[in-house]
Amino acid sequence: MNFFKTFCALFLIGFFTSCEKNEKTNSLQVDLDVVINVNDSIQIYYTQNTSVAFVEEQSFWKKVSGSKKNQTISIVFPDSIKPKQIRLDFGRNMKQPEIILNEITFSYKKKNFSAKGEDIYHIFRVDESNTDIDKLIGSLRRKDPTQKTGPSLYPIGDKLNIRLNKLYAEK
Repeated sequence: MNFFKTFCALFLIGFFTSCEKNEKTNSLQVDLDVVINVNDSIQIYYTQNTSVAFVEEQSFWKKVSGSKKNQTISIVFPDSIKPKQIRLDFGRNMKQPEIILNEITFSYKKKNFSAKGEDIYHIFRVDESNTDIDKLIGSLRRKDPTQKTGPSLYPIGDKLNIRLNKLYAEK
């Protein structure tokens, strides 16, 4: 009977450990440390080459519950997708006063890199046609409060692509 309990315990430990490892083995995860006051959605665009010609077919939505406090929003890409460029569109809710973006962390397997505060804007640029920014406090807001599209961040040249390729590189 003791052998059976030991076997079951080892089996369960092995099962849960392997499940945990497999869950994130080949998935890029992007964590956004933000303050989003009102319920909203973020649209994430990606390309699998160096192009920044983002299309609706290569995007998905992430719902966000509003909170006046910092929250981490995790975006997990499917295993089959290794983005080379990423665009973030913050919000469709026109009642959203502003979004405070504190940090972005990219994780793949056991590696990661982060951009915090003004460093975010060394990798991303704002879409000036629809976004006002205060880099000192990380505030993003609609340029025109009546416009439907919210603030947007686009990658700057190859900077994000180079960082993501280093993250994907096997060692």
